[in-house]
Amino acid sequence: MSLIRLVYASESRLVDANRRAELDTILADARRLNDRSGITGFLLATKEAFAQVLEGPQDSVTETYGRIVIDPRHQAVRLLIQEPIAARSFPGWAMGIAERDETTNFIFGLYGVSPEQDLHTQPPDILVDLAHEIAQRHA
Repeated sequence: MSLIRLVYASESRLVDANRRAELDTILADARRLNDRSGITGFLLATKEAFAQVLEGPQDSVTETYGRIVIDPRHQAVRLLIQEPIAARSFPGWAMGIAERDETTNFIFGLYGVSPEQDLHTQPPDILVDLAHEIAQRHA
């Protein structure tokens, strides 16, 4: 089976009042659907933006990305890269997540993610490296 990696970034439309509940819903739905579709990956979230790495069979990843593009919790969705891969970077993660908060702020900052240069402005290789760094710390 050939695998692809897709990285996208978007601006968040979540509001503070229900942000935690929405993120929990996103994560639960992603884990359920990704597990069924053979997709692994990692979601990065800040107050203003999302970035996500998706890995798996091309049809499944493309279908998942299509759902994300029309999801009203995202705006200005940008496909940053879609490429074949020999092996997954996030095996065992139906979907991991990291938010920029007091605990992870330093790590996000090391990768250039700040309120002035949020996730949706970063190059895909930086986003993959950041997600991988945080995934390793949570493993």
